[in-house]
Amino acid sequence: MKKIGITLGDPTGIGPEIILKVINSYSGKNTVIVYGSFPIGSKIDNLIKICNISQIQNFPESNLFWIPIFQDYGFKPGKPSKFSGLSAYNAIKRAGEDALENTVNAIVTGPLSKHFIQLTYPEFIGHTEFFANQSSTENFVMSFFSEKLNVALLTTHIALKNVSKNLEKNKIINQIRLIKQSLKKYFNIKNPKLALLGLNPHSSEQGSFGDEEQRIFKPIIKQLNEEGFYIDGPFPADTFFAGDFQKYDIIISSYHDQGLIPFKMLSFDKGVNVTLGLPYIRTSVAHGIAFDIAGKNIASEKSMCEALRLAEMMINVVNSIQPSK
Repeated sequence: MKKIGITLGDPTGIGPEIILKVINSYSGKNTVIVYGSFPIGSKIDNLIKICNISQIQNFPESNLFWIPIFQDYGFKPGKPSKFSGLSAYNAIKRAGEDALENTVNAIVTGPLSKHFIQLTYPEFIGHTEFFANQSSTENFVMSFFSEKLNVALLTTHIALKNVSKNLEKNKIINQIRLIKQSLKKYFNIKNPKLALLGLNPHSSEQGSFGDEEQRIFKPIIKQLNEEGFYIDGPFPADTFFAGDFQKYDIIISSYHDQGLIPFKMLSFDKGVNVTLGLPYIRTSVAHGIAFDIAGKNIASEKSMCEALRLAEMMINVVNSIQPSK
């Protein structure tokens, strides 16, 4: 039996609602620990309140637990504040610390608000960057998985004007090596088929507008294929997804929206965000906090359900339980 931590995200968003929906129907054998604050009126009777992971051993008949974070602030759905952001931040901080101490095997994160966290921590960018910094992980990749499409991003939450100067050859090579290693380690895909998208319109048309494809991407593809990789490209992003993109195990995009627009069009409800390169498994919903519908009991839990399911599958693969692909 493994331990999986789930962070609620912002307590005034839809995170608590979708997590309770998943928890209330959970039939798995793993131990689940929820980190965070539930809003006023939440029905949490099936969760055993604990202060730390070591207390789980006192309840051998249970597998659903809760570690409160700032629960006494009286959070209300749809009413975010500096304190709801602070609660979300401290929940991921605590879960990350437990994962680094190997007291939990994976973290599944609910949606949070960067803005309301930044009221206290202006340097906060997102889950991916936070966990990488907390664990001193230099080589990491934001990726997204679903039945229809898998995507990896070479850059994360940065302004579009800064993308090109963040595309450095050696860094990208290390990222693509990590992607291949992770697909083997967590998904049992031994020699994955990779596709790399170009940065510029029409993949720059032989350097007609922009030279990143000629100067950076093509030499990288050549080098990695010589190392035994299966990687094609750089493909024009505007036509790639109109073709046979599903023959690839994962598509590597240069920047956030380039890969996530098609991904969320195809897999918004069931897509899962995965941070590759961390010393533990981290999955997440692929949607936001939806303050406008918080507390109305209409938020879909499908992405959270898939994030938990994928974390369990990745744990099983690491422990050689899943069959080879």
